[in-house]
Amino acid sequence: MKEIINQIGKKIKEIRKKTGLTQAELAEKINVDPKYVSRLETGSSVASITTIIKISQALNVEISDIFEISSLQKKNKLINLINNKLVKINTKELKTILDIVSLLAEK
Repeated sequence: MKEIINQIGKKIKEIRKKTGLTQAELAEKINVDPKYVSRLETGSSVASITTIIKISQALNVEISDIFEISSLQKKNKLINLINNKLVKINTKELKTILDIVSLLAEK
């Protein structure tokens, strides 16, 4: 259950950032404290369905978009797989991989 709450929080954060809103701006739109938005995004707090509706309206997305977490779960699994492989690589190769990842992240 905790993992699902964390994933939903990450999804809210992802959508919020794509929308270009800060936590404070989202908090203002849904009439809550900015710290509460932070707690939602980190999975420390669980939003009520009323709050989820307000968030979806503020972010101009469907409620189902907030609960679409399978892509985040797949991403986390891929990150874990990559991390397991990286442990076996020497420092010089790791620096090369970091350079490649940095280039990809700039896109």
